[in-house]
Amino acid sequence: MRQILSLLYIGYLLFVMLLVFFSGKKPIQRFSWLLVLTFIPVVGLAIYLLLGSESYWAYQRRRIRRRHKGLFLELDDIIRKSDNPSNAELTPTQRFHRQWCGSMFTNDNVVEIFTNGKPKFASLFEDLRQAKDHIHVQYFTIHNDSVGQELIAILKEKASQGVEVKLLYDSFGCLMTFVGPLLWELRKAGGQVRGIRPYARALNYRNHRKLVIIDGTIGYLGGMNLGERYAFGVRGKEWRDTHIRLAGGGVHDLQQIFMSDWIASTRKERIGFRKRLRHYFPKSHGQAEGCSYLPTQTIANGLYNKFIHQDVINLSYFNLITGAQQRLWIQTPYFSPSEPVLQSLKTLALRGVDVRIMTSSYYTFGGLFHHNIKNYYFRQLVDSGVRVFKYKGIMHAKTMLIDEEHLCIGTVNLNYRSLELDDELFVYFESSELNDKYADIFANDIAHSVELDYVQFKKQTLRSRWLEAIVSLFSPLS
Repeated sequence: MRQILSLLYIGYLLFVMLLVFFSGKKPIQRFSWLLVLTFIPVVGLAIYLLLGSESYWAYQRRRIRRRHKGLFLELDDIIRKSDNPSNAELTPTQRFHRQWCGSMFTNDNVVEIFTNGKPKFASLFEDLRQAKDHIHVQYFTIHNDSVGQELIAILKEKASQGVEVKLLYDSFGCLMTFVGPLLWELRKAGGQVRGIRPYARALNYRNHRKLVIIDGTIGYLGGMNLGERYAFGVRGKEWRDTHIRLAGGGVHDLQQIFMSDWIASTRKERIGFRKRLRHYFPKSHGQAEGCSYLPTQTIANGLYNKFIHQDVINLSYFNLITGAQQRLWIQTPYFSPSEPVLQSLKTLALRGVDVRIMTSSYYTFGGLFHHNIKNYYFRQLVDSGVRVFKYKGIMHAKTMLIDEEHLCIGTVNLNYRSLELDDELFVYFESSELNDKYADIFANDIAHSVELDYVQFKKQTLRSRWLEAIVSLFSPLS
């Protein structure tokens, strides 16, 4: 009997080795999964098939592209015709974004930055009440509280007035928010509601975007989901986040992203749009004299057009980080970067670039886990000169400020999930004016933060060493 079990185990090991080796994962990921599969047989295989296997998700993506190929091509054609400047007219970074992920360039945008949920929701709800034609809403998490209820009440009212209302939500992001009754009310009022990837096999591949597009002319995006915590904080802790209101040609990119996700979430023949796709991309009014306009590009992964690289966000962030010459200021609640990004941060700091990372002191879930993962990576930056700040509250902003002109605001955390797994987006600005404005915001955040004392941080206990070593194996899940 023992010999049979030994042979079965050897056969199992050979099977999982072949399964992982030919998965296309990076070497460190393959090594981590081999450890799990070797020391937790059978259960480890079930976890891998649920969370680690990319084959099923790749198969689903191919099916979606085949099913709706004509619509995705039509969206591409609409966007491409509104992207006018030649490559010679773009800066190297703008040209990179166009070549790598087809990001449209527009220079007629007006941007408003929100760092707290109260003014953001007030502005959003007012814009929603003024909608005339259509409203497209997409959130990772929607809470059934006063904020979520107010949004649904507005959407119900607009749907009853004949406005076309569509709402997308991430099925697992909303799993424990008890938002089901609100969504049912919206459906009864005439709104269309869809969950993104509700099947268990797609558990590890989430859509982390937060988008609102109103009449194709106004867009909202950033780090805030929909709920009271983003306006009032949690358990007495302030919630610091960054969101933007965008008006201008850049809204077309946001529209394409939403519509791509909506079409991909449709299993039936009927997509549910009342009018032809081109109707949802109204012509920009152009630049008005006396207004300050900003050039923007939106970078998004997980789309179903010809730019289908899963590394869209990862390589775009790497390109921006390695191009820093004077300063690189990052805000991210979660920190578990890839090895190339980690080494780049060290190299930049040693070269004299002002590298600062601002992260959260508190978490609403999994605090011990996230703190130890961050500390594991921060210890590798101890002697390089990177400065780390912990915000005295909940820092949920996802921003990156580079040198004197470049600024990124979006949904991207500097961790494995955001860079390589989840569907994300960020807006890239080249503007010294907006860069200076956000540098002032960052400086104000530093005044409400505590800088990591590396002298004390080096005095690591045996307990912390063990904890960090163990949780580091699970950093791809953070």
